[in-house]
Amino acid sequence: MSKIFGIDLGTTFSCIAYVDEYGKPVVVPNRENSPVTPSVVFFESADNVSVGEIAKQALQSEPELVCSTIKRQMGNQEFTFFAHDKEYKPETISSLILSKLAKDASEKLGEPVENVVITCPAYFGLDEREATKKAGEIAGLNVLSIINEPTAAAISYGLDVQNAQTVMVYDLGGGTFDVTIIKVADNVIEVVATGGDHHLGGKDWDNAVRDYFIDEYCRENGTTRDDVLNDFELMADLEVKSEQAKVQLSERESTKMKANGYRVELSREQFETLTSNLLENTIQKTHDTMAEAQRKGVGSYDKILLVGGSTRMPQVMKRLQAEFPNIPIEYCDPDAAVAKGAAIYGVNMAAFPAKGDEADAAGAPVVSQETQEAAQEIARTWGIGSGQGAMVIKNVISKSIALQLVDPEDNVEKIFNFIFKNTTIPHTETLRAGTIVDNQTQVHLAIFENDYSAGALPKDVVPAEDAKELTNGDMGPLPSGLPAGTLIEIDLKIDAQGLLAIDARHPDSGVTKHLEVQLQNVMSEEQLQEAKEQVKGISIL
Repeated sequence: MSKIFGIDLGTTFSCIAYVDEYGKPVVVPNRENSPVTPSVVFFESADNVSVGEIAKQALQSEPELVCSTIKRQMGNQEFTFFAHDKEYKPETISSLILSKLAKDASEKLGEPVENVVITCPAYFGLDEREATKKAGEIAGLNVLSIINEPTAAAISYGLDVQNAQTVMVYDLGGGTFDVTIIKVADNVIEVVATGGDHHLGGKDWDNAVRDYFIDEYCRENGTTRDDVLNDFELMADLEVKSEQAKVQLSERESTKMKANGYRVELSREQFETLTSNLLENTIQKTHDTMAEAQRKGVGSYDKILLVGGSTRMPQVMKRLQAEFPNIPIEYCDPDAAVAKGAAIYGVNMAAFPAKGDEADAAGAPVVSQETQEAAQEIARTWGIGSGQGAMVIKNVISKSIALQLVDPEDNVEKIFNFIFKNTTIPHTETLRAGTIVDNQTQVHLAIFENDYSAGALPKDVVPAEDAKELTNGDMGPLPSGLPAGTLIEIDLKIDAQGLLAIDARHPDSGVTKHLEVQLQNVMSEEQLQEAKEQVKGISIL
């Protein structure tokens, strides 16, 4: 049977799963027989890399050749990792992690891994999502969809839910934090609101432990922080041992760290004090997202689901219970729920492909007839497909979309929010605006992304420093002789996967412009092909 796989491409750990013939989502262990694989790449040579635990261990001996937490750089084309006189972009490094997962799963199951759904943080914007998709393509995978991590976790949880519920998914992973409000009912998963932080996760707790050791080390040995920070081998050793200390403090009341001949003892109470500001940041973002949900009519919750390995820290459960004493809180398979939910979603997509206009909106997957028939058979074990139809996933966009326009009040160009974060998708919005001057023959379109909600800014004008340009292009030529204020219509379309399409038109003359959104912070098609060739020449050990 040709399977569909769900991949949780995590900041610190990654996981792959599929749905078996009995309709049960199953994690595939890696070659080391672990359900999760460290998202770490060790460039042993120009032709050989190690991914996973071996790469993580190499941090202590050859840190300059080890790349970790690459997920935080997705969509950042200014980031480049150098090893053995070669350059590697975030998409390429992520593709090596995906290749390791696919290779190990293929060996375990005795069949190729081809069709996948890959997850990403809910608040990832267009750049990060497209970069994640390209990473899968570089790895030679057929990427059916990019799905939000908390949505995937809710799918895994919601498959067996009998009664309608409103749940909050609190997802604290190794490098990212998501909080998502979701309604779960019969075969319907509806995202109401989502928020989070691209740079907040368990790694930051590790860094707090590391910094505590450095401060104590400097105080005891009369050295400076710069001396320690410039000692790359010591810093690499501390990176590994700080994570170990964090994990130990989830089970013990105290632990000891030893590096460079110096030993520091750290109690759980000290650890929780050192990291309390990080935890409070998650609480604040949780309340911000709840406020968004409140504006959409959600005022009560049936359950809080904890997802992500970092939720195992005792302080997380304790703090959430104190903040939300009347809401039941439970763990939702922290390490595996996201990959399992992505696999379920992939089976659902293949079993019930969209048609016609719906296919354009949903991004219908291209799978073989054999794969579709196998998915339909699995769906029947869930009790769907014989009349109830497909599992329905209703998502929202995580960023607001803005356009650069001239404000008629002061004739100054400004960036105006147009489609707001937490809008249910697919969604189309039409802007009607006028040309600026007489005889204007070109209209420049500039599209931006930002984190401001509806009503958060006066006149919804976004400060330029907070707006990330996604793409731009010109519409024209327009007919000559048009007066200022000539009507131009611009359609912004967000599909079910959060991807953007732009169509502009001058209704009177019929002049149109379809703007292909070639995101500026993601690999171009030429770079994508170069990356594929680069990866072909690398052996993953």
